[in-house]
Amino acid sequence: MVDSAQGHPMQKWQWGELKAATGPWTAHRVSVQSGDETVGCAQVLVRKLPWPFGSICYAPRGPVVSEAERYAEVSDAVADWCHDRFHPVSLKIDPPATSLSLSGDWVEGDHVLMATTAIVDLEPDEDAIMKSLHSRNARNYIRRGAKVGIEVVPGTREDVDTVIAIYHETADRDGFPLHPDEYYHQAFDLLGEVGQLIVAKYEGEIVSFMWNVTSTWGASELWAGANATGRKMRANYPLKWGAMKAAKAVGAQRYDMNGLLNDGISEFKKSFQNVPTIWAGTYEKPLSPLYHLWDKSLALFKAIRRRKNAPRQKQTNN
Repeated sequence: MVDSAQGHPMQKWQWGELKAATGPWTAHRVSVQSGDETVGCAQVLVRKLPWPFGSICYAPRGPVVSEAERYAEVSDAVADWCHDRFHPVSLKIDPPATSLSLSGDWVEGDHVLMATTAIVDLEPDEDAIMKSLHSRNARNYIRRGAKVGIEVVPGTREDVDTVIAIYHETADRDGFPLHPDEYYHQAFDLLGEVGQLIVAKYEGEIVSFMWNVTSTWGASELWAGANATGRKMRANYPLKWGAMKAAKAVGAQRYDMNGLLNDGISEFKKSFQNVPTIWAGTYEKPLSPLYHLWDKSLALFKAIRRRKNAPRQKQTNN
């Protein structure tokens, strides 16, 4: 039902298999029936918590519904199923919807995925999509890429090590953490057709990459990076355009850049789409008497971690 109801790619079976193979989660799937009709479904990730809390459930970018008006019905049914099967402290959901009507038991939760993003509509033809891009510079850099020899092609299994090396270079430069290298090897194998690895080459060498997950709902960016040559050649412009075309070719209706912040990467994303999309956010349904204790314990843990990771001010002699 995920594709027929235009469910987000993180609700696809393959995404659950990756999370189960590489981390503390187990993946479970449930469908919601109304009579003989399937009105919704969800891929639920379950993670064990320290005693006495049991576990927590999360449906990334779910649940999937046949009609937007059924979010309350389907979300409650999935929560009931989680309660009966896992007895968790709560279920978290963050569907790709700009508005959301849920029953009164749901509360706003901390974001797991970013709520503000930039989305390009892929339903028009390629010429119309190109004309819709916000920045003239973006369109010029895309066209210039082909003229200077930037080639954008699907990545292969043999490209993964090179992609990982570029990602390490990008992370060291921009200061963000990565998964272990094996995670990306498993991602290529387990995501299969849901994963789209696109690479930009210059003089036969990979200089930048974009790695997305894709369903009929759309493509959602996961990981991207560029080496020094890729940055100098502005390869990320033709690369992102190539990723959009690759997503459109398999029936994706939109291209989600998966988050906007106040940083240089977000300014680059805005050159393609300057009007943000704001999702309704993350909601949580308490499913255990221990929920509020867990919520307070988690907030305390996060505060301690922030304090521990905060940069220390340098002392100066007056």
